[in-house]
Amino acid sequence: MKKKLPINDTSQAVGLDIALELANFITGKSNMHYGIWDDLQVNLANLGIAQELYTEKLFSYLPKDKHLNILDIGGGAGETANKLLKLGHQVTIIVPSPILATHCQNNTANKAKIELCTFEDFQPRKNEFFDICLFSESFQYITLNKALKKSKGLLHKDGKIIISDCFRSNVSFSTPYRPPGGGHRLEEMYNQINLNKLKIIAEEDITTSVSPSIDLEQRFYNTLGIVIKRVIKSYSNRNKFTFKMMRMVYVILLSHKKRMQLNDRLFNNSRNSETFELYNNYMIFLLKPYV
Repeated sequence: MKKKLPINDTSQAVGLDIALELANFITGKSNMHYGIWDDLQVNLANLGIAQELYTEKLFSYLPKDKHLNILDIGGGAGETANKLLKLGHQVTIIVPSPILATHCQNNTANKAKIELCTFEDFQPRKNEFFDICLFSESFQYITLNKALKKSKGLLHKDGKIIISDCFRSNVSFSTPYRPPGGGHRLEEMYNQINLNKLKIIAEEDITTSVSPSIDLEQRFYNTLGIVIKRVIKSYSNRNKFTFKMMRMVYVILLSHKKRMQLNDRLFNNSRNSETFELYNNYMIFLLKPYV
């Protein structure tokens, strides 16, 4: 029987639910990850294609011709897990959000095992080990050493860790706003790989392939900015007093810094692929423990 999950009505959860609905409306899927844009025109029409190419790239790191027991850590809305299930793999999804867990149930037709918890709190069944620990844009949200150490302990003897995520480059920044991207420092990632006695089987830098995702996102916000500016111009002319009161409330509710950040997001272009490529390395790692 399908387990009923708790409801989360926090602003973050509501925002996530809206984002998932938007993604589904635009692409027909609940993918929230970057896309690979090689030889693709950067527009909303190609977003779904770019995200599918990303998934194909990710799956190219899986062992071939084997049915695997996969731990999908931070599995989003379950789109990746659903594809893995269709390939014959067994999948356990870890998600910390009830909303995401519900999407996972729906997208996998309740065929995946869903763990509603953080990776840090996840407890496998007795004698349960995995062939693959998969981090697809979830690695950056977990303490670096803990992520590597715990996933290593969850593997079968020949198990592997696949990490596909954004890492900060060694270029420091002093900009007033946080540049696009994020994650752990790449240099520290290499240090922790060595400290946890993991071997790099393969690694790939796909930064320039995924960076146009930032341009597309910014164009979306700029379009919203154009719409908002046009509505404000029309409304302020026809309802001057009401608009003045609304503006006062806006100033009271948002700090100067928040207002400047929102203005930059809607009307400028400081978040772009060039900036992303400067401050980030988007990497895929295939790791295994030293025997």
